[in-house]
Amino acid sequence: ARARAIEQYLVSTVDHGFNASTFTGRVIASTGADLAACLVGAVGALSGPLHGGAPSRALDTLDAIGTPDRIDGWLREHIVAGERIMGFGHPVYRTEDPRSRLLKGIAREMGGDLVDFAVRVEARAEALLAELKPGRELHINVEFYAGVVMELCGLPREMFTPTFAAARVVGWSANILEQAADSKIIRPSARYVGPRPPHPVPAA
Repeated sequence: ARARAIEQYLVSTVDHGFNASTFTGRVIASTGADLAACLVGAVGALSGPLHGGAPSRALDTLDAIGTPDRIDGWLREHIVAGERIMGFGHPVYRTEDPRSRLLKGIAREMGGDLVDFAVRVEARAEALLAELKPGRELHINVEFYAGVVMELCGLPREMFTPTFAAARVVGWSANILEQAADSKIIRPSARYVGPRPPHPVPAA
């Protein structure tokens, strides 16, 4: 069951649009750099706690809450303070991350106190967010139950990000090879949004 759970996690995270690490790899590939250099750059982007480190931080949230009687108080305090609740929200999805639905199902099949606790935290967090931040819908993302599944499978938390990378390297490689075939450098344009210059503009 554990091997099957990890396999499903790996498949669900192999690739996912132009996320930070994939886009980094593609930008580097567009310069003509080799595959190794592109993968190093992608790993660098993944090292950020808001990207590859998110599953373990979502579990840290469950640890910080600790017990069922602390769920409402802890969540209310952090939501009112405007603090980020790890495992909730996504830069693209405005509804539930479809990958999270899969991983939640896997977690429930495995069962246990941690799963029951996570389900309660999810339900109360969504209810409190609707109450305290109306109009701002935040749902669980892939990291919330990814951490739970890997914990149930006995993986040390320091291995969560390397496990994610083991899956994502397949997606990175496909994206890098596709970008390399284009032979055009990625060079986004920028628009200045700072203070307006004085009038008249001083002579140089």
